[in-house]
Amino acid sequence: MNVHLCDSRMAGILVINERYFPESELEPAHVGATSFTRSALRCLRNAGLSAGVILYKRDEELTEPQVALAHRSGFRCATLRFHFDMDAAAVSSAVAEAAALLCHEHGFSGQVMLYYQTDALLGFHPQELACCVTHHGPFVHDFVGMFSARETARAFGDAAKALHLFKHQELGVNRVRSNGRMFVLQHSRLQREYLVSRGVDERRIRAVRPPIAPSTAPEPLRGRLRSFAEEAELLVFTAVARLDYFKNVELLISGCVQARKRGVPLRILVAGDSPDDAAAREALRARVPREHRGEFLAVGKLSKTQLYALFGLARSNGIFVCSSRYETLGITPLEAALSGVCTVMPDTDKVEARRFFPVAHRFLPSSDGLADAIEAVYADPSGVRQLGTRLRESIAAEISEENFERDTLGAWTHFSRVARQAGR
Repeated sequence: MNVHLCDSRMAGILVINERYFPESELEPAHVGATSFTRSALRCLRNAGLSAGVILYKRDEELTEPQVALAHRSGFRCATLRFHFDMDAAAVSSAVAEAAALLCHEHGFSGQVMLYYQTDALLGFHPQELACCVTHHGPFVHDFVGMFSARETARAFGDAAKALHLFKHQELGVNRVRSNGRMFVLQHSRLQREYLVSRGVDERRIRAVRPPIAPSTAPEPLRGRLRSFAEEAELLVFTAVARLDYFKNVELLISGCVQARKRGVPLRILVAGDSPDDAAAREALRARVPREHRGEFLAVGKLSKTQLYALFGLARSNGIFVCSSRYETLGITPLEAALSGVCTVMPDTDKVEARRFFPVAHRFLPSSDGLADAIEAVYADPSGVRQLGTRLRESIAAEISEENFERDTLGAWTHFSRVARQAGR
């Protein structure tokens, strides 16, 4: 079937790191971009606009880019193997080849727009194609303006990784600023403010409310994790993909220890990192005084179904804590809140999701501040379940998959129209 989009909206191809696009939606997410990507794909597919996915992977052994077709998680994909030291024109040509293959496979004719989930490949974007980008990760240039060079190196892995990311982010920002057919699908005011401060035209930026899909059917929690959660008088917990510097889970530990010293009978649960990599979890455990370690449990990152099963258990006795020091959105805290779990957020404008939470669900980002919030929830006469229910009701009107789709398709229509005009 040869499809021509008569409504003027371009077909869309998502571009994402292969590591962040697992075989199944039910696998634990590597990063926040994973669930966002799937929501964007559903949105484009429901609108008849999806021409598949380009999955890219660095391969330092290659001398030139390689493109092939594949199926992944129910989608027709093109795989792109390359590395950053390759000739830029060759990588750009390979991206264009991958896009052309996908359009042919899906029967689309006419112009296509690539949708990058990070700015990693923007420097290689084919000049002849329109594109938009969502910046899921922090900008190194922005981060280093708020934190020290040492903290920046730690946050991004090491100084070399931070420098590599900085280089390619700068290249991406420069291209977005200068190319009238490049657009930003913004999920974070933090990033909008940064991009505008760097000279990106606001008229090429459109905001989308975050996508929170309906809860998937949970799989039963078993063993120690289930009993630990169920038997807690008060369960204070968090769940992240990676236990890194940005997530600041050390704050969760210190705040909970402080609250226990004040007499709050809580248990501490942390889920994050690969189940096979226990180093960060052990480091967190070492921060818990010996007399409280029996009330501490750290496990590997949870699948989506396990996460929602935990939310179900925790509605009656749990507090989900977002402890991040810098977060361009924060999908999991929103998922917890929309599942009816009492959720608290650091009261800092460096955590985007905080703006969706009432003041009563924010805490000063310090050990005492978190302990105060935990103590207040524990002492509230309405109870944890009722607090979670009211929180869900206050957020639900703003955050939904439907609102995300409405925002995304509105932005896509605008981008398509402007791109066509700019290409004439």
